[in-house]
Parts: sequence; C-alpha cells; structure tokens
Amino acid sequence: MIGSAAPAQADSDWWHRWWGHDREVRHDRREIQDDKNEIRDDRKELGQDRRELRQDLRNGASRGEIEHDRRELVNDRDELRRDQLELKRDQRELRRDRR
Repeated sequence: MIGSAAPAQADSDWWHRWWGHDREVRHDRREIQDDKNEIRDDRKELGQDRRELRQDLRNGASRGEIEHDRRELVNDRDELRRDQLELKRDQRELRRDRR
C-alpha cells in the first residue's frame, strides 16, 4: 500500500478550498454576464431616448418636454457609466479569484 505523507484531512481541506474557489469564479462570471446585460439594456434605453428627443425637436414639442427628454438622456448616460464601472470591478474580482 502506498501511503500519503499528508493526512486525509489535508486532502479534504484542499478540496473545500478548490470547490469554494470554483464557486466564487462561477459567481463572478454570472455577475459579469448580468452586468453586460444591464449595459446592453442601458444602451438600448439611451438610443430610444435619443430618438424620442429628435422626434420631439422635429415635431416642435414644448420646452418642458424637450428639457424632460434631455434630463432622461443625462440619467441614462450616468446609469450606463455606473454599470460599466460595476462591470470593470467584477472583471477585476474575477481575475483576482482565478489566482
């Protein structure tokens, strides 16, 4: 019989560390995919709001309506920036967890 120099508990500890590491990586990948979906939705919303603003400008909408559309664009851009930063943080976390 060939014996191991390390006790059985060491094998178990290694397994639990590896399994936990694998779960963290999978969780990070899911977060990244969710972030990418949010960014895609943000871009779609930004495009719709831009079209709405152009249409309102062409149709001679009231000053209040145009100002409302511009505020929506600013909010959409801010949300997109926040989601992009969150994606970068999650990507850094994934790289860190892969080590």
